Amino acid sequence: MRYKNEASSDVADPRRRGWDGGVGGPCAGLAGDAPADVRKSEAAVGGIHEDGLPPQRHRRGSVNPNRLDLNLLRVFDAILETRSVTIAASTLNLTQSAVSNQLARLRDAFDDPLFVRTSDGMVPTPRAMAMADAIRNSLVAIRFCLEEQLGFDPATSDRTFKVFMSDVGQLVFLPRLLERITRVAPLVSIHTVQVPPSRLRDMALESGEVDLAAGYFEDFDGSFRQQLLFEEGYVGMVRRGHPTIRDTLSLETFLGTPQLVYKPTGGGHGLQANAVDQAFAVADVPRRVAVRAAHSMGMTSVVSSTDLLVIVPSRLAAACRELADVNILALPIEVPKFQIKLHWHERFHHDPGNRWLRGLVADLFQDRPTHAPAPE
Repeated sequence: MRYKNEASSDVADPRRRGWDGGVGGPCAGLAGDAPADVRKSEAAVGGIHEDGLPPQRHRRGSVNPNRLDLNLLRVFDAILETRSVTIAASTLNLTQSAVSNQLARLRDAFDDPLFVRTSDGMVPTPRAMAMADAIRNSLVAIRFCLEEQLGFDPATSDRTFKVFMSDVGQLVFLPRLLERITRVAPLVSIHTVQVPPSRLRDMALESGEVDLAAGYFEDFDGSFRQQLLFEEGYVGMVRRGHPTIRDTLSLETFLGTPQLVYKPTGGGHGLQANAVDQAFAVADVPRRVAVRAAHSMGMTSVVSSTDLLVIVPSRLAAACRELADVNILALPIEVPKFQIKLHWHERFHHDPGNRWLRGLVADLFQDRPTHAPAPE
């Protein structure tokens, strides 16, 4: 899911010069206008070079790197990610025709379609897939280089941050996070990414494809850092006007009420599930499960329109109460709490943009008596 804090524009903002224009210093030559001798060479295509010799044609299937610039590689990466020229154009703050023209230049340069339109969107060709990781890693490295030398200015940056976040995380984090970003970094975009299996999750953070993971996750393997945001507990939730449950929940009522069991994917809620199952086992009472849900979407509507009881994290319950008439209740059994953290790879610990986003999230959500700085 993509959340962008800017209106689409036909012309890229001039403040994006760090990406789109020539940049001096240690990154010179990576972006922007080609050197003068390259421009002369390109101007001579189809005619005569200044030395009087006809231009040398590249054999079919070869690539002339002088015909490529950073903007084309950004277009390649955006289409690869979105599988859509239209969405890629919105991501890059360009018109669809501009992206189509740049895709045509890429196809001409590589003598390959690169992306083929199918019912599943713009699917990359084998040649595009062979280049994908190298291009994406290069773009990450260039961005890191530019931000290290020029600094990260949230007021003018148009960087897109990708964050592993569950659907619960989106309900809890996104409203306040986007409200703050809209005020202090109006061109910055946030993409939330569904949490994949652990190995793919770790690889995405290590490569820089995803910037942060925010939420409740199983352990990360490798050179990862983490920052505790808050400790979370579980509560019960029922509709307001429930026939047998008012403002408190007794053990007897808890054991006898049909339940909606919420067990999200991508998170480690096994301790909670075991604690609840143990309570029913000790009481020697079968648990009446009417619905099992892997996502929070629609859960509020189900609970508010039925007599089911659901056990959910307290901040999720608070978010649900903003959407429907529900009551939040303390549980009559002990359920282990869990920790909500930020996770990121060591490679990007000193990345200025990554540090800014981590600090922003911590400032908004970290439980602490004072706003201590994020760990170095």
